[in-house]
Amino acid sequence: MDERSLPSSVPVAVTPVAWLHRDLASVRDLWLACEAQGACNAHQRYGWMALVVEHLLALDKSEPLIVELRDAASGAPILLLPLAIRRKAGLTEIVPLSAGVCDYTAPVLAQPVAYTAEEARRLWLAVRAALPKADRLRLDSIPHEIVPGIPNPLALVDGIQDSALSVSGMATPGPADTLAARVFRPSFVKQVGKTRRRLEALGTLSFEAARTPAEVDAMMDELLHLRLARFRKLGRFDILSSPAYGQFYRQAAHEGLSGGSAQVIGLKLDGDCLALMLNLVHRDVAHGILIAMDDERARNTAPGLFMISLAIEQACREGVTYFDFSVGGQSYKQSVGALSRPFFRLEEVYSLRGHAMALADKGAEELRARLKSNGALYGRLRSWRGKLRRLSHRPAANTAPDKPRASDSD
Repeated sequence: MDERSLPSSVPVAVTPVAWLHRDLASVRDLWLACEAQGACNAHQRYGWMALVVEHLLALDKSEPLIVELRDAASGAPILLLPLAIRRKAGLTEIVPLSAGVCDYTAPVLAQPVAYTAEEARRLWLAVRAALPKADRLRLDSIPHEIVPGIPNPLALVDGIQDSALSVSGMATPGPADTLAARVFRPSFVKQVGKTRRRLEALGTLSFEAARTPAEVDAMMDELLHLRLARFRKLGRFDILSSPAYGQFYRQAAHEGLSGGSAQVIGLKLDGDCLALMLNLVHRDVAHGILIAMDDERARNTAPGLFMISLAIEQACREGVTYFDFSVGGQSYKQSVGALSRPFFRLEEVYSLRGHAMALADKGAEELRARLKSNGALYGRLRSWRGKLRRLSHRPAANTAPDKPRASDSD
């Protein structure tokens, strides 16, 4: 680790200076130090970002742009902001380093500092000055906090706008044995109790976390199978239709066995998987990012809701104090007792082409909103689009998804 890599105390009144990095390895040590001592969302952990670059960024036609900010006077690190530059149809766009698998856009702070709006403005000006030329900058899925109690400075900059998306989560203070009675909605507790009784009448229930490479593979195989089957039944596209995305999540689950953030857990009935979840955990915050269930085997029992209740209680036992349900306003999140908050988005255009791109996106959003007002038509169009997208992501007949390498489970 070089002399610029160790985080130190960050004064409130900072004068930021920026460095731009085009690969993750150049800031690995600093990134890991910030994770350990500062504020970091699980979606911006170094291990998760490295997998995004390895498996997905080329598919997204993107290249990484990592902005490092330090205080000009002391040299103390302030933050790292993972971005990407994407080139498509002659247009250049700066976007979050995500490729569709990072639910949040946020910096990694060197220290858990709550910056003011004025400080956030100065940090953003330094970031923007370090970025290369582009037609447009578009950052979406910006949460108001990086982790509970630490504001996201991106949510404080000039020009921030409300997003059409929302995020849900709930505090999960211990002890776990009484969590349901204390934080879940009474109607949800009643539903979970009914589901448990119905499932116990069908066989022996068990709740398990994958602890070995073989268990990871078996549970991820089933999660991918059940999820894709459900989306096909609904006539919807799922990003996991692309083998590269399935491999990404599988390797993340393998790395979770040795310090990574991902963990795959499952509810089993007579030894067979009935529902599964893939969660990300960093310190005392857990994020539920993928869920799949076997609706055919246990009809009218709501195994997914039961699975969620068990996952929250287990996370609480392991020291998690906040469970995040991620993006979307699905009704089950409110039924548990989660609180919803809006996302923010930040957009800047730097050229006529960027302005045209922004107008096209706005027109598409308005058209989508009008179509949604006609539920039946929107459902048919969504089904057709899902079929086309699944066909476009189907592997060739003589190919198969890559199997995990031996190093994946080390």
